[in-house]
Amino acid sequence: MKRLVLALFFAIVPAALFAQVADRDVLLTPDGTLYMIESTDNDGAQAAAVQSSLTLTIQRGNQRTTTTVPESLGGGMHWRPALTYDNDSKTLFVFWLKMPNPFSSELLLASYADGRWQPAVSIDNQPYHLRYNLRIAVTARIAQLQSNGSYVDAPALLVHAVWWEETGYGEAARYGLFSVDKGKISFVELHDLSDFTGNVPMFPTETDPKFNAEILKHPALIDNGSANSIDVMFGDKNYAVFNRVTLKPILDSRIHIPVGARPGGPRIAAPKSFTEPWTGRISTITSPRSGNLLMYNTSKDAVNYVMFSAGSWSSVKTVALSDKLTADAAVAALSRMISQ
Repeated sequence: MKRLVLALFFAIVPAALFAQVADRDVLLTPDGTLYMIESTDNDGAQAAAVQSSLTLTIQRGNQRTTTTVPESLGGGMHWRPALTYDNDSKTLFVFWLKMPNPFSSELLLASYADGRWQPAVSIDNQPYHLRYNLRIAVTARIAQLQSNGSYVDAPALLVHAVWWEETGYGEAARYGLFSVDKGKISFVELHDLSDFTGNVPMFPTETDPKFNAEILKHPALIDNGSANSIDVMFGDKNYAVFNRVTLKPILDSRIHIPVGARPGGPRIAAPKSFTEPWTGRISTITSPRSGNLLMYNTSKDAVNYVMFSAGSWSSVKTVALSDKLTADAAVAALSRMISQ
């Protein structure tokens, strides 16, 4: 009976999730190279078992090349890609979701450098688990244990990944940490992000009966200005709050993040009256000076946003798009506004 309930649950969920996101990510590197990764449907050129694959477009000036992520030519749907880049090693990382069927999903991570793909690493592959809203980032230093018990920063390329995960038993934000050696990705560890928050609130935030909890399901990786740690902001649907934690990997007998409370900022109640029908990717912009934050969602005609400032949330505001104002320009303006 339990398996039947799970099957029915996940048979309903994917249709709604598939419509949520634009299946691409874009990244511009410091040397002016533009990378765009997108999920493309099988047009008959690939094996029948492949529903969609991932195409990477690389543009340098007027030169444009394309390549396909090799592991995305396996059966099923390959989608929701996310990109990050390490400037020191000139390595691009691609984090994506493979769904061999509607009832399960697998997270994959691959790297690309010098025109070559390294084999992808399977992060987590379990039936009846759905994952979405993927994000990745890199850090370049790690706190290494010394013989006298102190820690000293040492070079280390680490990949940090976050996503939202649903099972038949609940849903939560998740985190993965991976080390990279000579371009090859090594699995390190996985966590519920709640492992790092400490005590939970005494009571849930009171919200509007029509509150749209989707806004809580988009964890964000935030540059905190440190080379050896990263901040993560993520929602807790049970308590309708946002948590911000600082994750600082250490190297003693192995690379890991000690479990325990590591708050990087105050816990923030969700915008209580948020009822907007936002779908697709919801992104977060934070101010490094004031602690203010802004969450936005892009549709075909507008960029919609809500901002947390001086201890309270604003109402939802909209920036209309036109042939003279693109979504990218609108988001750049929002970033400038919150950074002032």
